[in-house]
Amino acid sequence: MIDQNPIDNESKQDKWNRGIDLFTESVLKPDSELRQCAHNQKCFHELMDVRENVLEYLQTLRWN
Repeated sequence: MIDQNPIDNESKQDKWNRGIDLFTESVLKPDSELRQCAHNQKCFHELMDVRENVLEYLQTLRWN
């Protein structure tokens, strides 16, 4: 992700949705250390299930 210039004159809804988008990117970004820990603790698939649930939930927070 590349930081962009500030955006002026946008609605609170647009700002909210952009916040959701940025958080979604942070959930999607691979974290090899975290995934290795999950493998070591034998809960990798559970971690990926939680990740999928979070991504689905984030979509419900968007303003249409």
